[in-house]
Amino acid sequence: MARVDPSSKPLLHLFLHIGRLLEERLRAPLSKVGVHHGQGRVLDALLRRGPMTVGELATGLNVAQPTATVMAQRMQSAGLLERWVDADDTRRVSLTLTPRGRAAAQAVRRAWQQLEVELCQSLPDAERTRLRLLLEGLRDGLGGADPRFATSSEEDPDAPVTPSPPVHPWRRPSIPR
Repeated sequence: MARVDPSSKPLLHLFLHIGRLLEERLRAPLSKVGVHHGQGRVLDALLRRGPMTVGELATGLNVAQPTATVMAQRMQSAGLLERWVDADDTRRVSLTLTPRGRAAAQAVRRAWQQLEVELCQSLPDAERTRLRLLLEGLRDGLGGADPRFATSSEEDPDAPVTPSPPVHPWRRPSIPR
């Protein structure tokens, strides 16, 4: 049987497969607290930044505002977050975690950290750094940006987050060889 050159295989299939596998690995721990992956990102953002408007949430997560609105409504119905009107500007509605939402956000963070540990166990530091830079370059090339509420296992969940500077498609990160 002839061996297939790995460089001739479509990368898209690999990315799609990895994405599906990661979502499957997260499904069980997140379902224990009644959330799915997208809701986990919302909970984490609110845990990190505190109260914010739906527009701020949508911008920070790089999603459309209607998407964030629908998700926030569903999460409010599930008792994970509350909406409150600013006393000084009644047009401004902010989102905040309920105690149940805070507990769910912490469970989401633990699930993410556990999966991160599992993913990184087989990669030496240099390879992990190179992989991160390659993936960030691909993301940026597709028009994506670093989520403003990205998580890090080293960060304090209650510490304020400084938004990432905008990523410019013409400025690619240097990739170590």
